[in-house]
Amino acid sequence: MKNLLEKILDCLNKNQLTKALDLCEKNKDKNIEHIILNIKGVIFFKQKKFEFAKFNFNKSKDLKEDFLDPYKNLYQLHLKTKEFEIAIKNIKKIIELEKNQNPISIFNLGLAYDLSKNYSKAIETYKIIEDNNFKEKKLLFNNLGSCYLANNSLLESTKYYLKAFELDQSDKRIINNLALLYLKIGDLNQSNYYLQKAELIDSEFIEFKLNKSDYLFSIDKIKESIDLLTKTIIETKNIFAYLRLSMIYSRIDDNKKSLETINNGLDLYPNSCELKAFKGMLLLKLGNFDEGWQYYEYRNSKSKNFLAETKIWNDESLEGAKILVFNEQGLGDTLQFSINLLELSKIAKKIDFVVSDKLLPIFKKNYQNIEIFKKSEIINNNYDYQISLGSLNKNFFRNKKSDYFNLLLINQKKNNEWKKKIHNKKKNIGLVWSGNFFGPKEPFRSIELKKFEKLLKLNVNFYCLQNEIWERDVGFFKSSNIIDLGKNNFEDIFSIIQNLDLVISTDTSILHLSSISNKETWGLISLDADWRWYDYYKFNPYKNLKIYRQNDFKNWKDVINLIESDLKKKFFNQK
Repeated sequence: MKNLLEKILDCLNKNQLTKALDLCEKNKDKNIEHIILNIKGVIFFKQKKFEFAKFNFNKSKDLKEDFLDPYKNLYQLHLKTKEFEIAIKNIKKIIELEKNQNPISIFNLGLAYDLSKNYSKAIETYKIIEDNNFKEKKLLFNNLGSCYLANNSLLESTKYYLKAFELDQSDKRIINNLALLYLKIGDLNQSNYYLQKAELIDSEFIEFKLNKSDYLFSIDKIKESIDLLTKTIIETKNIFAYLRLSMIYSRIDDNKKSLETINNGLDLYPNSCELKAFKGMLLLKLGNFDEGWQYYEYRNSKSKNFLAETKIWNDESLEGAKILVFNEQGLGDTLQFSINLLELSKIAKKIDFVVSDKLLPIFKKNYQNIEIFKKSEIINNNYDYQISLGSLNKNFFRNKKSDYFNLLLINQKKNNEWKKKIHNKKKNIGLVWSGNFFGPKEPFRSIELKKFEKLLKLNVNFYCLQNEIWERDVGFFKSSNIIDLGKNNFEDIFSIIQNLDLVISTDTSILHLSSISNKETWGLISLDADWRWYDYYKFNPYKNLKIYRQNDFKNWKDVINLIESDLKKKFFNQK
């Protein structure tokens, strides 16, 4: 039998897969059956017959539970098929079976978390082996840099990318990661420095081309950026080149070209969730709702069910049914789309709605058959159906809505406390000029604070309602007359808004918070705005929101001038 195993392995090493499989079938020795099954799994894996491979690997480990090889092969296979949760289970079993802590297995667990986009767990796992004898330190530091970047931890990301760079200053992947990092930070000089290094090493590397196109776009060389991506698509058919090019066309309001590009990408990559999701948002922007909602379901935030065992609601009758609604997107989405709960409540027996802890204080705990919870309170509950709040849009977006105030909890005591703190000798205006630095559509939906300079000279009180001040705005903000209230929690911001005369905001959660509060709100909306500000918004606009829409990409001058003129008319009777 030993001779048979040697023959099988020799065929396997020579890639004679059919002959190796035939030899496996000749085995009669029960003592090595677990080894034969594992080898058969390897053969099927190499042949890309993944289901057969899984079957044999699983039979192998069932026969001998402490046999490591099938677990290792299943780990690799489930990474290949993007079944990351199962890969994590297998690598955890490997770590359990290994007598001594194996740095490679720890790294592989971190990698599985990393690929599943659980970046916090990936960081936690990677750091276990940061200071021990794990040999591939360059790879470890690079991966940590990427995870910290994905978690928006810029200082840590920079630290680890630079540590990787110190170990190998000719690694094109690390250098391109540094170029991308500085591009995201907004340090264009540093980004260009690393791009020049990357170009010298490998100008044909796809990551370099994608980063270079982003850099060109950031310095307003839009045609050069488009030309580079177009050339890259012709030469490589790279999926992300299609996505980036489509996004650029959308940003400059060439929606026809944007849709044409994303469709070309989908012709080649029909199963790409990234391309489908972007097409969905583009179609919604263009008012093609029937097709748009279908593609919108491929968005990344929707990729996992909230409760794995609960069925997704797909228009079945909800008579007598209990349904869970959860929000998987931002605070603004929760606020704007929560109105659909009132429509859902007309056809469901009971609705449990899960929101982030930040928003809990501004929602009523109960309203009719709707109850509000945080995630930890419902984990063990049973439901007939579940649906995300974003997906609920397709059912009710055309319905005439009720008043948001039905769902909101007004804290009169807190309102009165803030009334005493707000200066009433002048008009009081809440101001939000930028959102989260890493938010969608950034930095293009935010406005440099200095552009508001002439507005800030008006004889009114301006209150900062945003929590985050971008680096570019810190100096001007500190020297301005803006009263900073942005560090208050969401419940306090809600009460502050009740005591203001007006709120002026870019497309942020504060814009939605002010709008659902029935406070007069002026919204500054970028040229390439989120899809909700187009035909979707025509069905159910905020009654108290006036939209000032940008007409030229990255140019806010006309919007600011109009705001100034309207403020003078409103508060100073100037024409």
